[in-house]
Amino acid sequence: MKYEELEQKVIEWAEDKGIFGKSTPVKQIGKTQEELTETLIALVKNDEPEIEDGIGDMLVTIIILAKMVGLDSNKCLESAYNVIKGRTGKMVNGLFVKDK
Repeated sequence: MKYEELEQKVIEWAEDKGIFGKSTPVKQIGKTQEELTETLIALVKNDEPEIEDGIGDMLVTIIILAKMVGLDSNKCLESAYNVIKGRTGKMVNGLFVKDK
């Protein structure tokens, strides 16, 4: 299934669950943080099924957050890519550090 189709299904699921009417962007980013922590634990344990589940859960929460604030997650990703695509930098201790 294409990303846009999945994105729409996630939005419909969130609508069906009442998330848009009963939650807030701040609460939603908290849910993203919760999923991030669970994914970190799965990474430390090298639990591949839980890593996959965690990444998927984070994507779900981000799609919902984007919709809550009137944005499209695909456009957010495109915007971020357009910023980073020409970025230069170097790897430091396993992390990419951009040039200033």
